[in-house]
Amino acid sequence: MAKFRLELIGELARQMAFTPLEVRLTQLSAAEELLLEIDPAKAYPFDFIIFRITAYRPKRVGRELLTGLALQHDLGLLIERVSQTTDSHQVRQSQPVLTIDEVTQRFNVTSKTVQRWRRRGLAARIFTFPDGKRRVGFLFSTVERFFAIHRDQVAQAGNFSIVTEAEKSRILKWARRLAEGGRSSAGEIARRIGRRLHRAPLTITHLVKSHDQQNPRSAIFPTAAPPFSNDQCEEIYSAFRGGEPVKILARRLARASSEIYRVIIEQRLARLNRRRMRFIDDPIYHQPDAAEVIEQIVAQEELADPSSKQETRIPRDLPPYLQDLYRTPLLSSARERALFLKLNFHKFEFVTARRKLDPALLTARKLNRLEALRRRVMEAKNRIVRANLRLVVSVARKHLRPNLFLMDLISDGNLTLMRAVESFDCHKGNRFSTYATLALMKGFARSVPQMQARDRRAIADVAALSSVSDARPTREVGRMLDRDQVEGLLSRLAPRERDVITQHYGLNQRAPATYEQVGYRLGLSKQRVRQIEQTALAKLRADI
Repeated sequence: MAKFRLELIGELARQMAFTPLEVRLTQLSAAEELLLEIDPAKAYPFDFIIFRITAYRPKRVGRELLTGLALQHDLGLLIERVSQTTDSHQVRQSQPVLTIDEVTQRFNVTSKTVQRWRRRGLAARIFTFPDGKRRVGFLFSTVERFFAIHRDQVAQAGNFSIVTEAEKSRILKWARRLAEGGRSSAGEIARRIGRRLHRAPLTITHLVKSHDQQNPRSAIFPTAAPPFSNDQCEEIYSAFRGGEPVKILARRLARASSEIYRVIIEQRLARLNRRRMRFIDDPIYHQPDAAEVIEQIVAQEELADPSSKQETRIPRDLPPYLQDLYRTPLLSSARERALFLKLNFHKFEFVTARRKLDPALLTARKLNRLEALRRRVMEAKNRIVRANLRLVVSVARKHLRPNLFLMDLISDGNLTLMRAVESFDCHKGNRFSTYATLALMKGFARSVPQMQARDRRAIADVAALSSVSDARPTREVGRMLDRDQVEGLLSRLAPRERDVITQHYGLNQRAPATYEQVGYRLGLSKQRVRQIEQTALAKLRADI
């Protein structure tokens, strides 16, 4: 079940459920009108949201600014949740109520497109239909207002022109030729034809599948290449990251280059979607010149006075590799705030750009821009982390106990510091050092006892092992056993795989060779040698 991203909107939805029915229906209509006006790139005061929905202006309300991205999601969820409490029947409405299937048929779009419209402001309510079941429905007036505002997007997604018989025949003939070639899967065939005819790929898929159901003896898609499995997609992306070109991958896998390209694009997008990015909003981010304003603020604070002698004093009892941390100057209050504004602004840019991506129209250029935004986030975060690493050392030294290592505490503290950077809100007026110190103390209070317990178990294990006699074979016998085991494993590889492993790791009593040297000896490219090595190691791991 979907959850509210903004607790304030979730609480408002719970309060609306207890209002009189007539008032509730009026507030639902007001929420639907507001949803259509929300711009995901802007922020809105909470008192403005309350007034637009309830017509009540609260006397005391916080100054929270609600980002349009989260607000668009939560208002749609609020309308759906509150409408469940009204027990509305479809046949009793004063205007037509369209189901998802009726919207798809009327506007010649897929159900996925309708779901995408819902995320962009098409409000849905829960109605009780004549069969007694409660399902999602759309008031006709709501659909009309949404289409009036988003006419261009609807026209582009709908592709209203009907497929003629001549075009249908052309599509089927083209699809059959691509399928019988054996180099494209059903999804890739639909994408290629849709791109050429300016049709949605799902439209092509639906047309071909309908033909296959009506004509099973001359079905098209069963003759196409099977789609790649998840493991194969991972291997393709790994090989591409390792330097193997798309054309070489396509030739090796006997697939179209466009399909290999699509797999790589989808794998990149999947990795970016797994990145959880939470930002703390600020009104500056919603200005047209937000990027310039943020850079000016950061540049001004870069000119701050250098650190005092007290700040740059290095403790003498620290090892040299930790003393370097104290050469990074501390952040002033103003510069700290500027860096956190920059960090959250880049997060805001990343989340906004990622939300606007359409998987069906995805290109490498759009993904490159998204990955560049993520690198900016990491650069800004690393600047803050580096300036506060000495704080981790200082707090870790105070929690050092017998039989514990300082570096273990510092490693644990660094993880706590990075989590603190993600959750710190510079708008509350506190210094980050105060916030991070409390987080570190709390983290060490939990981890230090765990480390001590682990150390006691290790000492007990060593004592128990010391009482056991050493029954291991001599070193020479051990070497013979290892050599026999390695030869047995290598014998399970193909000759080329065995040559690559043997030469690269120096198993033939010669010095280990680089990928380039192995490729020169075997007449292969450096990227191909790396690919063969990865395949061979995967086989060896499966056999061990």
